[in-house]
Order: sequence, then C-alpha cells, then structure tokens
Amino acid sequence: MKVTEKKYFGLGNVPIGIGSIIKGWDISEEAYRDPAKLPIVDFRAMTGACPHDCFHCFTDKDRKTLSLEEIKGVIDQLAERGTHAIDFLGEGEPTIDRDFFDIIEYTSKRGIQPVIFTDAATKMRDRGFVERVYDSGASVCPKCDSLFDAEYQNWVVGDKTGKYFAQRNEAIDLLIEQGFNEVQEDGTTRLGFDMVISKRNIGEVERTLRHCRANNLWIVLASYLPSGRSGGENFDRSLVPSEDEIEEMRSVVKQVDGEYNFNHPIWNNFATRPCVEFMQIYGDGRVSPCPGNETVVGNVKADTIGELEKSILAKFPCHDRSVFDGHCLYREQCVGS
Repeated sequence: MKVTEKKYFGLGNVPIGIGSIIKGWDISEEAYRDPAKLPIVDFRAMTGACPHDCFHCFTDKDRKTLSLEEIKGVIDQLAERGTHAIDFLGEGEPTIDRDFFDIIEYTSKRGIQPVIFTDAATKMRDRGFVERVYDSGASVCPKCDSLFDAEYQNWVVGDKTGKYFAQRNEAIDLLIEQGFNEVQEDGTTRLGFDMVISKRNIGEVERTLRHCRANNLWIVLASYLPSGRSGGENFDRSLVPSEDEIEEMRSVVKQVDGEYNFNHPIWNNFATRPCVEFMQIYGDGRVSPCPGNETVVGNVKADTIGELEKSILAKFPCHDRSVFDGHCLYREQCVGS
C-alpha cells in the first residue's frame, strides 16, 4: 500500500486511501515541535445556539461576544505564528453562525486549514452550502456517536422526533458526493469523525473503523473529557467504559489497522492518533490550554496570542510541545468501572 511522503507527528508515514489522516491534523513532527509555530488551535468562535442537547457536550453554550473583526484579528495573529489549523468547534452548532463563511473563508485566505466540527444535519444537507464549504478548502467532521444505531444516535443528541440520524446520514452522503473523502494530492482526506465512546457504542468500533478504512474517512475514538457536561457532578458515569473495555477496544483498533499496514501506537485520547491541539479560545475571548483543561489564562481581547501561549506554558509546562508525547493529560480522569 502506498504511503505518504510526509511523516506526521506520532505516526510517521501513513497509508494513503484509508482515512489515516485528515487535512488539518496532518502536522509533521518537525512542525509540531517548532516553538516558533502553533499546531492546531481550538477556536469556539461561532454561535452558542444549537438545535441539539448532547448529554456529553463539552461546551457550556456560552454566548459569543467576539465581533467578526475581533475574530479576524485573532486569526491574523494565528497566521503570523504559522498556525497549522484551526478546529472550529462552535460554542453551539458552528454552521448556523451568521458569520460562518466569513470566518472559514478568511481562515483559508490567511493560510490556515479550517476543520469544521458540525452536527451536519442542520446545514450540510444543502447542496449549495456544501459546495461553498468544499470550495473554501475546509475539512469537515460530522457528529458521529453511531453510524448504524439510529436509536442511540438520536438519544445522544436529545432528538425526540427521531429524524436526526437519517438527516445526518443524508448530509454525510452529500459530503461524499461532493468529494470530501477523495484522496487529496498530499494523501489526506477532508472528511472524518470524532466518535465519543460509551458503553452503548463501544461494540460498534470494529464495524465503524472498517467502514472508515474502506471509504477513506478519518476517525478518532474519543474518551470523555473532564470538562463541560461530562466533567460535571451530575454526569451519568454509568455510560463511561471501564479500563478493561477501553483496553479491549484498543486491541481491536490495533488489529484492524494492522490489516491495512497502519501500525501506530494506541493513544489514550483518540486511539488512532496523538493529540495535536494547543490552546482553546472561547467565543467570549477567554483562553485555556485545551478542551480538557478549562483553566482560563487570559483573554484575546486583552492579551496577544504570544502572551497567552507563554501563560499556558508557565502554568502548565506539561503542554510543552518539545516534550509532549501526544497522550491526553486529562482524559484518564474520566474512566468508568
């Protein structure tokens, strides 16, 4: 199987055509370690509105107070730092933000790869909308708690109409028709999933992973974060997989990916790849080290990106990219029994 020319952080050369790497998270070891640059920044620069009510949502749906010009100013600073990509996570559903395309297209214009995390069902069933997203160069990660179990997927998002699963799948089909999962010139894909693993969907991992490998769809298999709803006292921890269940899942991933000659460590956060995120910017400008650590170190309204980076590293030297090994520093706080 043909492999990429580029060696990626924690992965090395990866097989082409099986969704090994998504455009945006395709950062080399050298670029990730470079102190003069930033890797992938999480920017919750979109609306806090969302049509869903996911029980494990890691955001608090805070109101966005950054103006479009302030957001562009932050993107300018990130571009000057050579930031590789921005994950647009919303505060709510990013695609319904009135400035969505202004933000995404400006990001691409400044030489940063946009990665959109979306429910997909709300706007990605609109062909014209999808075509414009494609033309922007952005990568897309539709919500995926299950590709096969409608009842579970609808339950996760709090959809009492029973329509979300089919609408989300319709959007995925349209994204594929548009070519998001085609092999890019550099061997990446532009379509993938961030699947949060619970006791109710962990049995689908093998089938889901094989589906993704067969269709050039990137996937990470995420454990719960100790932030947002899953970090709250009222979170239903009975759904959190045990250490034994997670270990069994990792064995499945190792076996399946080995069949594709995609031999990689199994990370504690995403299983199929290491974490490459550094810095989380909220919709009101506050900044924390990452989605797993909500400790606020400053605000982009008052501090420069450079100053905020220094504050993160001063308070949390474990985020030093010169030594960080890609394993999440926080997710193992959310292990069940």
